[in-house]
Amino acid sequence: MDHAYSSSASERTADEAISLETVLIYARKLLRRWWIILLAAIVCASAGFAAAQLTYVPTYSSQITFSASNRNSSLVSSGQSSSDITAAVNLAENFRYVMTTTELSKRVADNCGYKDITVSDIQDFVSVEAIEDTAILYLTVTTTDPDVSFAIANAYMQYYEEAITNAFPSTTLRAIDPPLRAEKPNADNSRVLYTLLGFAVGAVAAAGVLLLAMVLKNPVLDADDIRQKLGLKIIGNVAHVPTKNKRGEKKSILITDRRSGFVFIEAFKMIRTKLSNILQRNGQKALVVTSTMENEGKTTTAVNIALALAKNGKEVLLIDGDLRKPAVAKSLSIPGDAPGLTDIITGTRELREAIRYSEKYNLYLLLSGPATADSAELLSSEKMEEILKSVREEFDYIVIDTAPCGEVADAAVLAGYADAVVMVVRQDTAPVRRIQRGLENMENAGAEVLGCIYNDAKSAGLQRGGYGKYGYGYGYGYGYGYGAEHRKSK
Repeated sequence: MDHAYSSSASERTADEAISLETVLIYARKLLRRWWIILLAAIVCASAGFAAAQLTYVPTYSSQITFSASNRNSSLVSSGQSSSDITAAVNLAENFRYVMTTTELSKRVADNCGYKDITVSDIQDFVSVEAIEDTAILYLTVTTTDPDVSFAIANAYMQYYEEAITNAFPSTTLRAIDPPLRAEKPNADNSRVLYTLLGFAVGAVAAAGVLLLAMVLKNPVLDADDIRQKLGLKIIGNVAHVPTKNKRGEKKSILITDRRSGFVFIEAFKMIRTKLSNILQRNGQKALVVTSTMENEGKTTTAVNIALALAKNGKEVLLIDGDLRKPAVAKSLSIPGDAPGLTDIITGTRELREAIRYSEKYNLYLLLSGPATADSAELLSSEKMEEILKSVREEFDYIVIDTAPCGEVADAAVLAGYADAVVMVVRQDTAPVRRIQRGLENMENAGAEVLGCIYNDAKSAGLQRGGYGKYGYGYGYGYGYGYGAEHRKSK
């Protein structure tokens, strides 16, 4: 069989580089989920604000401003030298450490008027800051009680000079701005900071989780993934074509409509050429078109393959083998209430009654009939096998649209009756593991997987087909049965 792959093919090698296209795909996916990221950021920002609000404790500060100098020079004198200023700056740095010594802290604790305050408390409450390139020193006492802060600052006013003199006898530290009792709490920015931090953490975390989920999903992101992860041949690349007009209406995309775009139409002509060569070489007629999941474009692909083969002068029968969610009639904008497969298999109608001919497309159709939940049982019947044997004798090609092979057994059943299978793999949709299970289902049914159609590719290397503002309003001339008036002579 042409199809071969191994479980090891699903893993990238360690040194494989991430392409720019892959990065752009992930970026687009994140942008499409911007509301999730924004919602997570808002939730975390709200949590940050609430945490700041709940943990907020007002604090009060009393501050003393000091000026350091050599004992024999004055910083305020007009004749001071640059060396005096430099010396004073260095002294300010040294005085920072004197203010927090254990000895001075103990004297302040013992004489501040609060017996429960310890030396370690004083060292926690007090901060000393030397202003860079100046001789100015700030001592700030911060506690949750304005009276305590003021009392500790006053105790420093009483004992700092003695501590400085003992440490540096030839220097002077003068209080130029004594402490005041705080009348209001210190300004608090924790709410803003926690809110901004929560917003940033929420956004990054949400983006990270989404990105991790995308990576773990391991979908097919480019053509190389199909070859490397699945080991499949690529029969054709179909570029992304918008499926909705400006009014938001979803429309079918057919190669018979030039508005579907030159690139889209040419893609199916190339697919037709490849498939024709393969099928003729192998003496095959019946082709199953399936996908792993819904919404990968299998019906659109099956319909356009059938149309492309019919435009090449072949007599083609398009069978809607998806008895659960038939979509061929809708894709071609034709009534779907005619007899179909379900009616033939259950014996309520004959095959010749159910096959219709569309003059518009020069295409023969066998629709699904009434939808049913027992599709696998119906398709597994001998009657279904007889139907395919019968139509093989009448048509050049039979194209069968089926239910997704990764979700139900219908595709595998039909693949067992057909000659070959084409998988539709839509970019960034089905996980690789799930596609592999679908391929295994096809192999277990004895089907030959010719390759895949890489669908809805948004690669920069594939131009987009045009799809403008329009609607479909076709009238169809079609009849029923195999009547000679509806068929060309072979």
